[in-house]
Amino acid sequence: MANKEALVLLLDVGPSMHSVIPVIEKLCSMLVQKKLIYNRHDKVGVVLFGTKETYNELTLELGGYRHVVVLKNLKDVDGDMVEALQKLPRGTKDGDCIHRAIGFILLKLLLVQCYVFLVATD
Repeated sequence: MANKEALVLLLDVGPSMHSVIPVIEKLCSMLVQKKLIYNRHDKVGVVLFGTKETYNELTLELGGYRHVVVLKNLKDVDGDMVEALQKLPRGTKDGDCIHRAIGFILLKLLLVQCYVFLVATD
């Protein structure tokens, strides 16, 4: 059995983070590029909080959970993901502990997807 990894990047893109987003873009895109070269079948997902927009399963199903975007669902790494990480949006809402908690809830949902994938491919 090949080793597989799943990585979900939870990124605060709110106004307080704008000055460091270029560094975050560079580091995250380099990480995913490395996975693309050496571990092509690893899964990566990206969740942003502090965004102007809202797009996540919890909002669609339950309402609320605003200013959190699932930028990329958990999937095999690809060039599109690298490109998305190089162009992170600048959010308009400061992230706080509520947004981080929502991020962790979404992480749980993505991990369930990952578990299903890993069990199905064993």
